[in-house]
Amino acid sequence: MPNIASFLAHKIKPNCAVWEITLKCNSNCIHCGSKAGRSRPNELNTNEALTLVKELHDCGYKGVALMGGEPLIRDDWYEIAKEIKKYKMDLSIVSNGLAVIPHIQNLKNLNVDCVSLSLDGATPKIHDYIRGIQGSHKKTLKAIDELKKEKIPVSVITSVNKINFKELNLIKKLLIDRNIAWQIQICVPIGRFPKELVITREEFYTLALFIAINQKKYSYRRLPLIGAHCLGHFSRYIPNLGLNPWVGCQAGLSVLGIQSNGNIKGCLTLPENFIEGNIRTQNLKEILGSLRSRKKELNRLCVNCDLVKSCKGGCLGTANALKCSEDPYCLRAIEKKLFNLEQFPVRGKLDSTFSKFKNLYYNFIVK
Repeated sequence: MPNIASFLAHKIKPNCAVWEITLKCNSNCIHCGSKAGRSRPNELNTNEALTLVKELHDCGYKGVALMGGEPLIRDDWYEIAKEIKKYKMDLSIVSNGLAVIPHIQNLKNLNVDCVSLSLDGATPKIHDYIRGIQGSHKKTLKAIDELKKEKIPVSVITSVNKINFKELNLIKKLLIDRNIAWQIQICVPIGRFPKELVITREEFYTLALFIAINQKKYSYRRLPLIGAHCLGHFSRYIPNLGLNPWVGCQAGLSVLGIQSNGNIKGCLTLPENFIEGNIRTQNLKEILGSLRSRKKELNRLCVNCDLVKSCKGGCLGTANALKCSEDPYCLRAIEKKLFNLEQFPVRGKLDSTFSKFKNLYYNFIVK
């Protein structure tokens, strides 16, 4: 009988391209993985960007997420966005919120599928400190209000670290009953973010519990809350926190990362040695072929796990960023240590099967 996760993985097709259209940014976030600020040298020009949009469509991508830096401060962002919609691909904009209001009408004209804004604190003190700009909290909340007023779909992304870990309940109160999707992810030590501000494994597990409890407490309509791919999978006790059953990291499979100079990676969180090619020297189809054949290296604990064929080592970006950690940020591994769980051969197989079906059950039936 074929493995369920392997069967689903075989069916994976290109879905979403996450495109950093500029490295230029009007914030100075402490957790920025790409050290955004100034434009990246030799960024794609308008014609090259428009050509890339067509290539993405021709390769079967269903949607494009424009981000930065800050995408809305690139002069030709609207032209690129319009081209994406011309090819009938979904369009989302990932923004810090500071430049949204002047572009509200353009966003409305585009019929943008979603504008995702960063909200890293419930209070100006915390949010402004993390984002590096005084007044950014006020501007972000104002941008949310204006987007809602114009009926433009809006979501919020919170990147959790030791500074804002205790802000989550307060952020929840800002979002509940407003039809605003909320994605929670963790900060990892790449770019500007210092290792000492990464949450501990115990805090990581507590964060997963926070998401699971609130998903259970509130209907999806009242609080559409999800955990990002970095939040772990196949817990013995916590259901899948994302939208879809986990069939392994999607970097280079259904998801693609594009840097503003045309470099292609499976995911933008991955380091430079994961660059597979550049669209100035290769066509996108060739690069995608290389990406899909790239093998993922697993750490010792993952290799010996009974769920390795289904989990495939979790989120590649998170695993790579935290590889210096003695123990993985894995819900299942944390549970084994916290609750002193030892797997026996028979129990391990039964437990693994139960976890897989539990994740599928919560995604397709409970949610």
